Amino acid sequence: MAFRVVAGCFRRRAFYSRSFVITSLSILVFITCLAEGAQNALPLRSHRTGRREADTVPLQITNNCPEIIYPGIITQSGFAPGFGGFQLMPGAQESLTIGSDWQGRVWGRTNCSFNADGTGPANNGGNNGGGQACATGDCNGVLNCMVTGNTPVTLAEFTLASSTGQTFYDISLVDGYNLPIAIVSLHAESGIADIENIPSNLTNPICIGTAGLLAAQGWDPYTSGATDYAALLGTNSSFPLPFDQQVTVNDVSSWCPWDLQLDPPTSPQDGVYSYPDNSIQRPIFDPCYSACAKWSQPGDCCTGEYNSPGACKPSAYSRDAKKICPDAYSYAFDDQTSTFIIPSGGGFGVVFCPEGRSTTILSTTTPAEAQLLSGSEYKAYRKATVQKNVAFQAVNISYKRKWPHLAAAGLIFVILTGL
Repeated sequence: MAFRVVAGCFRRRAFYSRSFVITSLSILVFITCLAEGAQNALPLRSHRTGRREADTVPLQITNNCPEIIYPGIITQSGFAPGFGGFQLMPGAQESLTIGSDWQGRVWGRTNCSFNADGTGPANNGGNNGGGQACATGDCNGVLNCMVTGNTPVTLAEFTLASSTGQTFYDISLVDGYNLPIAIVSLHAESGIADIENIPSNLTNPICIGTAGLLAAQGWDPYTSGATDYAALLGTNSSFPLPFDQQVTVNDVSSWCPWDLQLDPPTSPQDGVYSYPDNSIQRPIFDPCYSACAKWSQPGDCCTGEYNSPGACKPSAYSRDAKKICPDAYSYAFDDQTSTFIIPSGGGFGVVFCPEGRSTTILSTTTPAEAQLLSGSEYKAYRKATVQKNVAFQAVNISYKRKWPHLAAAGLIFVILTGL
């Protein structure tokens, strides 16, 4: 289940039906899986009591940015990684462990300066959290975040274990944008038969809204000789990621509405800007508030009388954000083209400043379905070809918030047919 912050509170963006029948079937499947996997259970970690290794999954955070970043992590529920923030050098990766029931969010903080023990900003005499230590994503000035970072910030949001036996995740621009980000499902490394054969080109979204990090139109890593697993996010030329090829560097350099920039360029003369504002060159690093984060108006935040899909419509910011990052959340009721859902069980990676261009996975569902349900490499999915729609809901490339129980039914169907 994904959340966003409104006036200091998490606002629910998606809900799931609770069915006694589905729950009962899930329990039966869970017990069966436990019986089969008991012999492979790993021992307890001495420093993490009360949690078996079999109940944990990896969370890998990678910094492909040219500068140091400081990832922030907030746990909303489930078994946490043990800390809420750290320094990550360019090119480095940090491997963490979280519970298979974890719900939380990850973001990147930029231009940070902490005191020696990380309890406050260096530029404020180490006043134990007083003032900001980071230009974007700051969490009360401390290294180890206890609260969600300040806007504007790009978020990776996760609910690993829902009542339907599914994992929900998304890239969110609802609170604004600061860094390019990708989410990588590690299901192929899970060793779980139900999920390890899902093609990774259906599960790994990318959002790049920074001009200096956008690849040229026509960019295709699968024909350019690139073989690095990380650069391709675990995909290959047989099952390639679909990249947006319409957005230009100029589009990305000026997509943020002028008054929503964190640091608008100074006026050229006498405090008067030329019109339109796009004629003024912007910095490459140009964090952008969402309309909700900047103005906190009900119509932008989908609150009060606007708290329904019919009443709340995307703002100019949301429309621009969706153009730049088609697979990302752009406003509160953007579920259907922004939420990724797969059967639970695998871990995840979060990559800051991924290579290439934004993906269009959720807007190209027809070819994705064809790839998923065909090919000798994915024989397990052939068993469900007579029920393509049901099987497709199980992998959930196109989530419909109005009927979440259909996805749950599809998951149970696929499991019980022997996947």
